[in-house]
Amino acid sequence: MTETAVLDWSALTQRSLDELAAADALYRPTSFWGPGLEALLADLRGRGLETFKSWPTASWWFYPRYGVGYTNAVMDKVVALTQPLLTEKTAPQWTRSALTATPEARRDFDALRLAWDQRSWPCDLEGLGESTVGKPWQYYRLTGAAHGWTRPYLNYALCMAALSRHVEAPPRRFLEIGGGFGSLGEFLLTRDPEAVYVNVDIPPLLTVASWYLRELFGDRVAVYDSSVASSGRLELAGSAVMPNYRLPDVTAEFDVFVNSYSFQEMEPDVVENYVDLVVARGIAWAVSLNSRLGKQLHSEEEPGVIDPVTSGRIIEMFQRRGFELVATYDSPLVHSAAQLAVLRRR
Repeated sequence: MTETAVLDWSALTQRSLDELAAADALYRPTSFWGPGLEALLADLRGRGLETFKSWPTASWWFYPRYGVGYTNAVMDKVVALTQPLLTEKTAPQWTRSALTATPEARRDFDALRLAWDQRSWPCDLEGLGESTVGKPWQYYRLTGAAHGWTRPYLNYALCMAALSRHVEAPPRRFLEIGGGFGSLGEFLLTRDPEAVYVNVDIPPLLTVASWYLRELFGDRVAVYDSSVASSGRLELAGSAVMPNYRLPDVTAEFDVFVNSYSFQEMEPDVVENYVDLVVARGIAWAVSLNSRLGKQLHSEEEPGVIDPVTSGRIIEMFQRRGFELVATYDSPLVHSAAQLAVLRRR
């Protein structure tokens, strides 16, 4: 980790919340994210940034897990109950591995290494994984090394594996909307000291990602502190985490735009606006990992969307703006209802 200046994270959160409330409706939380904002704020204020990967709200809103997320206490009881029924000495380890969904993590890790094109984009996929900063609930050490992997990290790595199969050289400048806690930034910046990663998001995940990437990379990542004016041009010299409503002010251009499970949580007019903004920033590539079916409809029982944004709709939005679909991926690279799409500017 890199030493950083002490920042007032509470002030950053409150400032961005106040500015978001006054921003254009296209940047404010839609029906799906309204409840999420309040739930995450409660965990931020009650539990602190140091344990954000283990917040009760994390697995639902921004930190997906493998399996069903059994607690250690539940797993201990299951192992104790099943051990007398099994004769192999290693049976407890097998049982615990199944309960922690280790085979699912290993499947994604293997798919990553098989899919990545090392000729066009050399990358030491086994050399470094996700940091334990933030206290992850699940952490899979799959190679015997001290570091390990998590589902968020492998999700993003698989997105980049798909992109590696189409680029001719490693891209350097990346833009993301709704980047969660900054996992893609961790992946990119640890592998290339020259890489630039800019994430724009709503609070409080704006605060979470800022804190996390600052913990890992120090002043290499700019954040929305008191030195940044509340209006005017945002001339970012390098990597940064900024509020989503300031994206129109960002003057930098990028090689790649990435969206992972974020556009599907918005309404169509919100996504159309964002696509306009990212295309105007010179991107050559767009990578989308979103649901084929879109999010569930809003109801009194659970949050949802009014008009689902599917993977197909996202692809069509980019095609109308001069991009061509070069590939889509599903199983075995990605699973469930997700579709991974790679688009290139014509």
